[in-house]
Amino acid sequence: LCSSFCANIVANPFDVVKSRLQNMPITADGRVLYSGMADCFVKSVKSEGPAVLMSGFTPAFVKLAPYTVISLTLADKLTKALTGKDAL
Repeated sequence: LCSSFCANIVANPFDVVKSRLQNMPITADGRVLYSGMADCFVKSVKSEGPAVLMSGFTPAFVKLAPYTVISLTLADKLTKALTGKDAL
């Protein structure tokens, strides 16, 4: 669970910026709200504060935590069954 938490802490700001870039509106004359990742990061933090980079953290953690626990447990069990040694 700790590894899932740490992974989400590191990855969530990038995911927020990516989602904002993917969903940014384009005006009729072709202008865009953000010119790139850094611009999106700066504008988002200036307008909404640093906490905006952690929006969506809970759903991402709830999704990743069981996956991590199951995959690490399965890797350990399969390794032990096939090699006779603990994987972790």
